[in-house]
Amino acid sequence: MSVQQFEKNKIAAPFLGEPLIHIVGQDPLGLLNTGGKTFDLVLPGLNNVTDRIRYYSFYCWFFYCYAKHIGKPSKKEQFNYLRRAEFILSLLAAKTGVQGIGGITKALEIYNTSQNEFDLTIGTGEEKKVKDGTYWKNPRGIFGQNYVSSLKQLHLITEFDATSECFVRTEFEIENRVSGYQLALAFEENLSDDIALLFIEIMKRGVITQSEIERLVEPFNMLKIPIGTKEHELIWKLITGNDEPKIENSNFFRKRTIQLVLEKVNNNDEPFFDYRLTFDAYHSKGIINNEIDETYSLWYFYQLEQFWHMACTGSLSIFLKILNIESKGNWIEEEKLIDKIAEEVAEFLKNESYIDEIETFQKLKIIDLLEEEVVDTIKRTNINSEKIAYNILLIKKLIINNSSEIERLLSLTKKYELNSNSSFLSSIFALQNKEELSIKDFIKYFIKKYVIVRHQWVSLKKMNNSQSTEKFIREDSLIRYIDDVEYAYSSPRLNTLVDFLRDMQLITEDKKELTKVGENLFNSL
Repeated sequence: MSVQQFEKNKIAAPFLGEPLIHIVGQDPLGLLNTGGKTFDLVLPGLNNVTDRIRYYSFYCWFFYCYAKHIGKPSKKEQFNYLRRAEFILSLLAAKTGVQGIGGITKALEIYNTSQNEFDLTIGTGEEKKVKDGTYWKNPRGIFGQNYVSSLKQLHLITEFDATSECFVRTEFEIENRVSGYQLALAFEENLSDDIALLFIEIMKRGVITQSEIERLVEPFNMLKIPIGTKEHELIWKLITGNDEPKIENSNFFRKRTIQLVLEKVNNNDEPFFDYRLTFDAYHSKGIINNEIDETYSLWYFYQLEQFWHMACTGSLSIFLKILNIESKGNWIEEEKLIDKIAEEVAEFLKNESYIDEIETFQKLKIIDLLEEEVVDTIKRTNINSEKIAYNILLIKKLIINNSSEIERLLSLTKKYELNSNSSFLSSIFALQNKEELSIKDFIKYFIKKYVIVRHQWVSLKKMNNSQSTEKFIREDSLIRYIDDVEYAYSSPRLNTLVDFLRDMQLITEDKKELTKVGENLFNSL
């Protein structure tokens, strides 16, 4: 039976049910959960798809206007109007040619027909049950796919009741907290009454003209929050306030992270990039001026686990490539394959003078590169056995550089329930217990436990009646290839945060320095 037959479900054997379809899946070793939980804790109210912070104000204003001017507690009606409102913003972006606004592709397609007026329902597909071919496939629009959870987490919106599935802006008066009602009014202040009413009228009738687009472009610019306005003040108050506004004594990790990001931008000449903060936190072990900083330590933990993920998932990817080459689409003896890989990896380490002929993993020399530089070296290397060798060197470096901090990190992650059985924190003791193995035996141990067995366990947990994410099959000491995996660092959401700060005009467009407003607000923290 060939791999091609297997993948196309043409296996000539009886089944008790439908044959499994092998799908790509994500996180094949289950190592990204700790990172996800960490940035959920440290940057609540943000995710990797909430691209524009002014949408937070806009959605509060939309739900305020819907209740005031339309008022139908109907899920279908509310989301029809919401999709119209979002598509209006897309058409405004199409007019100016700006990127970074959801639905821009469909909006450009319609706007470039050069009509005098545009039917919004063509873009929103209100009469279609399936929203394929519209500005946004999700029937709840950009809001439902990207923003709803963040707005609820920040207590800006809530469900109208338990059954309607409609949303309303929140309304409360609590010191140092921002309600959806306050943000809605602040957004409307930046529109003027006639512009606000015009938008609502267009949304109701479902048609917008060229002249109306021209009138709305500037006040509904979603890329910039006007400086010196109530809206700007409230957004700043919101993102530097309590992490969980519903909780009286919640943390201020988001505020501290903003402070750290602004400090990095202020103190560096190069443009800020997503991992500058996390790399720096890792190398300083979360310590600033000889004092442990809890927020910085959480980012240290985040990056430590990212390096562990890159070493392990990278090794899985390479193992699968080798398996595919060596097996030629057939079954192959697993132990012989692992032994061959370990032999080649050990030989490379000896040739490069990282270890002597018969020395143990404990005697493996420390590579003279930063951890992120080792990862970059792996990406540049074309020989598979050398890639695994560098992953072994990366793991050795992680053990040496972080063993003194493990107890502190375990205590910190226990406090916030971040750790998992698959994390580096949970694995380091088992790795240290195997340090007396010969380098070849350690490599075999690592591949078996942290690559093969780990992936099989994770894929079995994910398996359902019809789908599997397995990348290989094991049976009677044999193994066969199914598919490869792609892997990369997971985003720490700092790109979203920096985009927010640029939209607030605190950071220059090139991410190189703070604006005057940014300096003032940074100094106020």
